[in-house]
Amino acid sequence: MLATGSNRLTTQELSIRIFSDGFSFSTPQRTKEVKAKTGQSLLQALEQAFTEQALLRPDYDEVNVYADYPSTRIPLDEFRSEEAQALYRLTFGNDSLTGMNMHYEMLPALETIEVFVIDAEIEALILKYYPHATLHCYFGQLMNRMLAYDKRQSNDVARLYAHNNGRQLLVFSYKEGRLQFANSFEADKLSNQTYYLLYAWKQLGLKQRKDECVLIGKDKALEAELKRYLKNVICV
Repeated sequence: MLATGSNRLTTQELSIRIFSDGFSFSTPQRTKEVKAKTGQSLLQALEQAFTEQALLRPDYDEVNVYADYPSTRIPLDEFRSEEAQALYRLTFGNDSLTGMNMHYEMLPALETIEVFVIDAEIEALILKYYPHATLHCYFGQLMNRMLAYDKRQSNDVARLYAHNNGRQLLVFSYKEGRLQFANSFEADKLSNQTYYLLYAWKQLGLKQRKDECVLIGKDKALEAELKRYLKNVICV
């Protein structure tokens, strides 16, 4: 019998998503959320999770980390790696990289480069356990995924997509299979979230009674508020 390097017939995958107040750990079979306790830092919560969570075993073949931190996008043909750090500081302020590691990721389907950050200590801890982990920006991956959804829908209707993580509102749209608009807003209040979304809707010239506002995730409060102004509000 020929020897093989592994007896496993399937690839073992783990996804780690970093939120502002905790983490989620997902495999094809299970998902576990861990929130930082009162007085506990994100780093401490992650250290405790690695100690206590059986889901975080060390032998995954593939590990993907999705950072839910602010990001910015640059068209592929305009991106210069040596300018990325200065552009990020210009967009989010001089202190935006303090304690952070900056990364960028190519999103060919969107014809953009996503520039994002991850807390340096959290990144180092994850790479200690999973040196082969791949780092992504959650927002970029989300827009990639929703492009496939958009292409399956009717071309007669324009759509504005929104994702609310409780502190940031990501708003984006596509046109003719390409990313047309994308912006994120610091907005932890429902009134601000509604304002920014309707402002983008107006700027893009969308039709109140025909076009669609697609909310990613179950945000009942934002859905109910938007239905006061727009006819077609959809949650996916």
